[in-house]
Amino acid sequence: MSGALQVSGLGKRLPRYRDDRPRTLKEHVLGGWRKARPIERFWAVRNVSFSVAPGEILGVIGHNGSGKSTLLRMLGAVMLPDEGLIEKKGRLSGLLDLNAGLHPDLSGRDNIMINGVIAGLSRREVAERFDDIVAFAELEASIEAPVRTYSAGMKLRLGFAVAAHVDPGILLVDEVLSVGDLAFQQKGLERIRYYKERGSAIVLVSHDLGQIEALCDQVLWLRHGEVALHGKPAAVIGDYRAEMSKASRDRTPANLRARLSSGGVMLEPGDNRFGSLEAEIQAVRLLDQHGLPTSSIRSGDPLTIELTLSASEAIEQPIVSVSIGGNPPDELLDLNMEADGRSLDSLEGSRIVSLHLDRLDLAGGQYAVSVGVHERHWAYAYDYHWRGYPLTVRSDRPDKGSIAPPRRWQILDPVPATASEE
Repeated sequence: MSGALQVSGLGKRLPRYRDDRPRTLKEHVLGGWRKARPIERFWAVRNVSFSVAPGEILGVIGHNGSGKSTLLRMLGAVMLPDEGLIEKKGRLSGLLDLNAGLHPDLSGRDNIMINGVIAGLSRREVAERFDDIVAFAELEASIEAPVRTYSAGMKLRLGFAVAAHVDPGILLVDEVLSVGDLAFQQKGLERIRYYKERGSAIVLVSHDLGQIEALCDQVLWLRHGEVALHGKPAAVIGDYRAEMSKASRDRTPANLRARLSSGGVMLEPGDNRFGSLEAEIQAVRLLDQHGLPTSSIRSGDPLTIELTLSASEAIEQPIVSVSIGGNPPDELLDLNMEADGRSLDSLEGSRIVSLHLDRLDLAGGQYAVSVGVHERHWAYAYDYHWRGYPLTVRSDRPDKGSIAPPRRWQILDPVPATASEE
């Protein structure tokens, strides 16, 4: 089912409230209703225009609070715009809040039937796709159990599976490709590519810039609700990274001294280390499958990257990132806690954050690990070490590319023709 999307001059105003506004009826009564009123209204999105043709993916990037989710809610008719026009062609499906609409006391089966109809399918269509939805969500063993007994990951997989089987003309995706384990994430990516090939117009919001660059035909960068840049993925993402890098470099203290990393690389301020240092990366260790420090692993082995962080004053919701680059310096793996649905509520004093990779399927060669701790809206880095930690990957196979996934070859003899076929 093909679709198309045209947006012209879109805008939405939202209320801004006091930080101490009452949240419950009791707080309203005790604290007075005046604090519950908005102190002002601001433009969360304004003057946004773009078009998405059948078979195109538009990526939307920007710091937290830049208007990405507000834009998607307007496209999905969850919010009405205050100005501008949205023209849609084709059935719309939104992978937005995957837990929305799931009733905890109903079974997974009942939730599929209800949410499939809400998404625009007939009861017959839902019934025909039921087995595929259950298999996609990997919930065969628990589909008759109440959803309140499901783990958070199971609920997200169920919501994703229902929304992914609607045959949308227009598909809206908001930070849901980190659902489940790596295998399920890959299944989600393949589903999006499948709908792209079938002619769906897709809008994808993600903080994973590598994912955006690999999947999207065009990228829209929002800054404070307005379009900062709109164009080809490489150009827009390059400028977006450069702005964040510049903001981090501008905040790097002038008196910061160079220091030697645990990987033996000199971290030079403004060169391969920068940030405001409101929070610092005190130490980084690469650990092998036995939990021992290493700078060398075999291809396909597990790897843990352990960061010791510190902050003299409380830092709210910092984002930790880890990337692995090759030579030439392309990022082969670019991960962060926010994109993976994890959060560090606050950082004060010292904390240890570890990223566990169950297997690292890189070809044999020399690589380098970069680590960072960032402001919660991605406005700048508190501390960033670029390629400060060398990593050698050993392999007996002469792979020419950078990725070396598990694989096997199969050779079969042709099946002889039967007499009837002859």
